[in-house]
Amino acid sequence: MITVMKYSFKEMFNKKALLLVIVLTLVFLTLYGYGLKEAYKDLPRSPVIAVSLSSQLISIGLYFAGLIIAFLVVLSSVGALSADIESGVMQAVLVKPVKRWEIVVGKFLGIGAMISLYGIVLFFAIIFLNKFYGARMIFSPSNLFYSALLFILSPIILLSLSLWGSSRMSTLNTGIMVVMLYGFALIGGWMEQIGYLLSRNGGSAQGLINAGIISSLILPTDVLYRKMNSLLFTTDGLKFLFNNILSGGYEPSIAMMIYSAAYPIFMLWMAVKSFSSRDI
Repeated sequence: MITVMKYSFKEMFNKKALLLVIVLTLVFLTLYGYGLKEAYKDLPRSPVIAVSLSSQLISIGLYFAGLIIAFLVVLSSVGALSADIESGVMQAVLVKPVKRWEIVVGKFLGIGAMISLYGIVLFFAIIFLNKFYGARMIFSPSNLFYSALLFILSPIILLSLSLWGSSRMSTLNTGIMVVMLYGFALIGGWMEQIGYLLSRNGGSAQGLINAGIISSLILPTDVLYRKMNSLLFTTDGLKFLFNNILSGGYEPSIAMMIYSAAYPIFMLWMAVKSFSSRDI
């Protein structure tokens, strides 16, 4: 398993997808940094408004950073198992004294380690750019630590889903499934936030909220983003974040967070079970 993990980690460096994502990340950070420079030039003098604006800018940056990492996950993992099966490489690997579950878990750990490392760097790059250009936010070390963990848990969840699909389906079908479900989770999260905002203003929008809950149960990536926002921008019990469809005003419950933590473990188990019974 350790050998497979090391191989999967090193293989990420040889993929053109990683180079493409790095280029896109640099372009994104350049444009985002320029936007921050212009935005913080005319920062309001009111401390409350300044802090709220800073939190919005950070939230937007982390949102699109999450999309970039999701793009990397899809490109690097949809063929993690199926591509090797289709090319015949897997038959040669299975001849060796390597158990099938070790291959699945090893690839999960190897790809997951690279994605986690990339996510941590991108997370703190967003925070650094905002602080560098004048963000009025003060983050406690514990808030930054736990928010960073939630930030990288989302792509880990996507990775576990991708490996499960790759253990059962072709690379193309897995890619379509993962992209569709990720988009479904994003839209469902927006609908839930819109429903929450409407309900706060006296409207009846339980249907929108229910749609968001269902999408979160299918793929809980959006709820982790909202929980990360809530945790990152809460200081001494005060939440410095306006309610909108990106930042999120409806905080996920403890039960949903437990479900989100258990989700990748369950999907990895399903991937191991599916790959072990697959005829190769």
